[in-house]
Amino acid sequence: MRFKNYITEEGGFKYNISRISLKEAQEYAEGEFKKAGKSLYTVLPDFDKNYTSLQAQMKKALDIPRIKMPVIEPEDMKKFDGDLEKGRVDIFKPLTGDKEKWSPEAWKPMTPKQGENWITLGIKDGNPTDDIVKANWTQIPGKKLLPLQSQIWLEKLIGNIAKFGPPKAGSPVLSTTIIASKEYYILDGHHRYGQVMLADPNLKMKALHIPLDIQLLLKITRTYGAAIGNKPKG
Repeated sequence: MRFKNYITEEGGFKYNISRISLKEAQEYAEGEFKKAGKSLYTVLPDFDKNYTSLQAQMKKALDIPRIKMPVIEPEDMKKFDGDLEKGRVDIFKPLTGDKEKWSPEAWKPMTPKQGENWITLGIKDGNPTDDIVKANWTQIPGKKLLPLQSQIWLEKLIGNIAKFGPPKAGSPVLSTTIIASKEYYILDGHHRYGQVMLADPNLKMKALHIPLDIQLLLKITRTYGAAIGNKPKG
């Protein structure tokens, strides 16, 4: 099935929800659920309303290129939170001069020694407490979150829901931590977020809510990801 707006990649078609109309999405989803021996509106009774809501939220995306997205995996988040809480990451003035060697705008490789040096600049800037940031481990309803990217693939959402069912309490979709900015932009987990929005926007996702605005958070997390050895997913 091909719609007017789709992208072809090796292995098949990709359907960006921000471009696919509700009617087209209905047609595609009904076909996929039928293949799985299920009914779209039995599994997702509010599909029409929720799809429209997800599209509206995607219009608020900042469209950061994937190559410039931070890479901090769920297993890295406790360390990241600890480094923020201890003021190890140099975020606020006075800034250590060495900080300028590492551009926050793009990923640059670092050796483990260089990475550890960058992460600890916050306690080397003459004020060991000025960079302390206390994040909050919490649960946030899908409807309150904002996508950073406007590329969320319909076939991935529908495929996962048709195979595993809609998100529910205890499922990895809800229990795998995402990072959210002060304004509730999410840095990762866009397809888990999309599944929540299609199933029930009131469902709560586990999140590390960091009280930094999205532009500053992006700069910090891009370089932090490089400092711990994570490569961009471009």
